[in-house]
Amino acid sequence: MHMLMRVLSVAALALLGVVVASVGVGAHRSLGYGGAIVGIVVVLLAGAFAKTWRAWSGFIAYAVAWGAMAIVYVSTGPGGSILVADDLRGRLWLFGGGAAVAIVAAAPRSVFVGRDVAS
Repeated sequence: MHMLMRVLSVAALALLGVVVASVGVGAHRSLGYGGAIVGIVVVLLAGAFAKTWRAWSGFIAYAVAWGAMAIVYVSTGPGGSILVADDLRGRLWLFGGGAAVAIVAAAPRSVFVGRDVAS
């Protein structure tokens, strides 16, 4: 049962990565630069949550799902449309979100959970 709960929680964090990327893509276009900044902060906070809850396995699931969706949204759609344009706002969202993921990855887990918590 413990293993099933671990697998389900890691899958939930992957789904969180998909949701955060999807909401961030919408926010960066509809709310302008403020939406891009808020989206980057949400990427950072959700990544910290994933690393705190399930350590590296959860964080990697979150980061891979976020990155995969970012690639999908940057790609040209079947009708020739794109969701993340090649402009300053689009680059801010994409590279800022990637930097937020990298910051969480570089931070030791003890920053989020403290030193007296068992892994």
